[in-house]
Amino acid sequence: MRFRGFLALAVVATSLAVASSADARVRLVSVSSPTYPGAYARLTATVLPARTCSITVWYKSGPSHAQGLYPKRPSGGRVSWTWKVGTNTTPGRWAITVSCGSAGSLRTSFVVR
Repeated sequence: MRFRGFLALAVVATSLAVASSADARVRLVSVSSPTYPGAYARLTATVLPARTCSITVWYKSGPSHAQGLYPKRPSGGRVSWTWKVGTNTTPGRWAITVSCGSAGSLRTSFVVR
């Protein structure tokens, strides 16, 4: 009898853990696009549950090292980054990845004209 009670408790605990990870999400609110070399770009996302998030902006030359692209913790369920697009950035569509640990990740892109 004790084993059945333990087994039932384990099943309930597992289903709760799965439900909370299924609720985790990172969603795009907005991204500056199109933008231009020398201009500022901005990305805003919602994050539930709140986790520290990092952002990587991928250009032809590789990942950006622009100021402002550092890990952040969401405030009020939102996280935003603003960075300056380099003056020598090649025009095109460039990838952005936001990673928020167990809350998940987001992949999007923006256009530089």
